[in-house]
Amino acid sequence: MSVTTESPAWLREVDFALSLHPHMVLTGNVRDQYPVPVPGLVPEGSGTRYVVIGSALWQVCQARGFAALAVLDPVTYRLDLRNEGAVPDVLTSHAKECFSIEDVNGVPRLDVRKFGALLRSLTEHRGPAIALLIPYAARMFPAAGLADAGMLEMLGQIDALAHQAKPTAPQTVPGAGQPRITPYNVVFWLCDRQEDLHQAFPLSNRAVRQIRVPTPTYENRYAAALAMLTPGDPEPGKAARAAGELAEVTHGMNIGEVLACGRVARDRQLPPERFAEAARLMRVGITEDPWSAQSLRKKLEEAEEYLNARVLGQERAVAKTLDVLYRSAVGLNGAHVSSSPNRPRGVLFLSGPTGVGKTELAKGIANLVLGSSAEPLRFDMSEFRADEAHQRLIGAPPGYVGYDAGGELTNAVRSNPVCVLLFDEVEKAHPRIFDLFLQILEDGRLTDSRGATVYFTECFLIFTSNLGVRPGGAETEPGPAGPPKTVRDLVHSGMDPRQVEELLRGAYEKFFNEDIGRPELRNRLGENYVALSYIDEATVRKIVDKGLAAVTARLKAVHGTTLVVGPDVRESLIEASLSKKDDGGRGVNNVLEAALVNPLARHLFARSPVEGQQLELADLLFDDEKGWVLTVR
Repeated sequence: MSVTTESPAWLREVDFALSLHPHMVLTGNVRDQYPVPVPGLVPEGSGTRYVVIGSALWQVCQARGFAALAVLDPVTYRLDLRNEGAVPDVLTSHAKECFSIEDVNGVPRLDVRKFGALLRSLTEHRGPAIALLIPYAARMFPAAGLADAGMLEMLGQIDALAHQAKPTAPQTVPGAGQPRITPYNVVFWLCDRQEDLHQAFPLSNRAVRQIRVPTPTYENRYAAALAMLTPGDPEPGKAARAAGELAEVTHGMNIGEVLACGRVARDRQLPPERFAEAARLMRVGITEDPWSAQSLRKKLEEAEEYLNARVLGQERAVAKTLDVLYRSAVGLNGAHVSSSPNRPRGVLFLSGPTGVGKTELAKGIANLVLGSSAEPLRFDMSEFRADEAHQRLIGAPPGYVGYDAGGELTNAVRSNPVCVLLFDEVEKAHPRIFDLFLQILEDGRLTDSRGATVYFTECFLIFTSNLGVRPGGAETEPGPAGPPKTVRDLVHSGMDPRQVEELLRGAYEKFFNEDIGRPELRNRLGENYVALSYIDEATVRKIVDKGLAAVTARLKAVHGTTLVVGPDVRESLIEASLSKKDDGGRGVNNVLEAALVNPLARHLFARSPVEGQQLELADLLFDDEKGWVLTVR
């Protein structure tokens, strides 16, 4: 196979570099499958097959007149040969010697000295050119850990031999049309990341060429998907549409995974127009998908009433939240952005004063989507202030404590690929963590410290914040980006909710645009910003009544006793709660606990109730010495 303009660019660079460099380090997407023209088809390039990197390199070397390519196989403990005609003596003499040392378990391992002898023989070889492929170079010369004397000696030999390499004799390739010159015997070093190689590896040597194998583009994935659809599949128009859909939803995958999606789809007997569904199985495995369940649609039909009953007094916020949920349920989140189709299912940024229902709204969303007993996976961002805090989310780097444990966020999503994630008080997080959020919101994936990719495609992300409300001085320690600016002198509980929303939105935009200088992250959040306002007097009354109903139900369930709340007690509780309404529903509940639950508990402890008994709360007063005094009859 000769290299053509249809071949991948990196393979064309290899073909070009064969006449210039005796060593090549190939990094990046080196464990994938790559398109090569099928020999014998006319016209050339009318057919394509996908091969692993060793086969692709060998076909290029064949076209250049190479006699053989040897692969140092760490599994079979031998040199696997691909050759034209007789095997060169330089390879047969070293084929069984490189793995001559055995460890304590009797397993052969590489002898670096004999491997060095192979490299020397390869460099001095003057016959038809030969190539050596090292598929796991970073395992031979790892960056982590200390190198022993043998490894350092070998790295020095590689550096020297690269300088000493001389061209082989010109070779004429039969059928090539004109002489093709292959001046060097070549060593291909493969590793996923260049930084995984030991620092003494001679990357700065000009004889060592570094070639990056890129991740596949949309066009690459489309071509693979189209090649996978056989002529017996849908007619050309449908085949093109099916290939386009599969190429879009496999954003971030390699070609091997795209082809695997087709195999999964066929195994599950999905028609080609539904091949895109297999991409979800590839990412998150076989899970119950609540987003496509008919039961979710039924829940969302009643979601407005349900959420307004859980989060009192926030009708505007609930209405905007429902828009995001509807969009997620029908699969239109990010539909307008064709460049990144794998964004999370939904995103919300909830802002507002303390205790107004931000966390409760997040819990309500989790209950709707995942079931009545579900809870959001919560991350308190006040715990992630330090510079190294991002390591807790994705895992510590190699060599550090906790490396084997992985990251809290990546582990959680890997275990629960369909989930609701709650990032509470996000403005307190260290700025470096916002880089992770940017990647999640844009690409729907995150790579942990061990190189494994975690997909957020089926997740619903919720961020909460007190930006623009909480003063940043006495109450809390300043965050890494400085304390948020207070607008408490502007925002108060008697203000119109629309005006509160406008002022809070201004603080939100200022935080991202100026305080941390990340307007691109605010743009990724888009119009998913939802402001929750202060609760009003009517909402306070509803919260009090809801709390009284809960206490009455608990007393009935635990003691079989009926509780009757007198009107004076109810009004006293409402009056006391109104003084704390700036603290939201949490402040009202604190009043109920102090003024109702605690005195009632004292009474029940002193006088054990009898099943079937009726207790009437007749009066409630506050005494400066005794605190709240409850009269029970």
